[in-house]
Amino acid sequence: MHTRTLLLMGLFALATLTNPASAQAPVGGDEDMRTLLGGRTDIHHGGWGGPTTHYTRMLDQDALLVGARGGWLIDHRVTIGLAGQGLTTSVRNAAYDQHLTAEGIALRRSSTFHVGYGGLLIEPIIAYRSPVHISLPIIVGAGGCAYDYQEALPVQEEVPFDNYRFLDGQAFFVVEPGIDLELNIIPLVRVGISASYRYTSDLDLPATAKDALHGTNVGLSIKVGRF
Repeated sequence: MHTRTLLLMGLFALATLTNPASAQAPVGGDEDMRTLLGGRTDIHHGGWGGPTTHYTRMLDQDALLVGARGGWLIDHRVTIGLAGQGLTTSVRNAAYDQHLTAEGIALRRSSTFHVGYGGLLIEPIIAYRSPVHISLPIIVGAGGCAYDYQEALPVQEEVPFDNYRFLDGQAFFVVEPGIDLELNIIPLVRVGISASYRYTSDLDLPATAKDALHGTNVGLSIKVGRF
């Protein structure tokens, strides 16, 4: 009898050690199921948007990109959204103008280079609870670039100047990973100091390097929303 009692007690102790959750489950209650990918019901959802401005170099010239970003913030830790920006300064290419001249095109003024791009934004956040923290935005998308030029108006013709305005451009694929140092100014506003590198597919424009759009961006961003 004594031996059977010890054996039963040993089996009960073994079952308790190998399945502590069942031993601690409240009587008559259902415990939340746990899964490999979590199962939390208290995930915080937010969202934000705001402007960006970046200094960069294009065609060996100083340039300014202005744009906007925004998205859905999941559990304070990652944003999924959209981002885009475009060139706001005049960038010129003397080699392209020489190409046009060699083609027999008389220019009324020098050509101007235009660029814009955007796409999906994915931005993990490191140490989001800290007033100063790091985010790692990456933009994956597409854009377009073009030379805007205007031919000289023939003296004998009286037509609007825009009838002699042309665009020579193409689309491209872009990936831009970056890093932002963010400061929580007030609960609804964050300011970031950012740096990123722009990779694009090769360009196929006259007198233009294939990697002309590759380059580093440095600048500022402002986020307004619920974090």
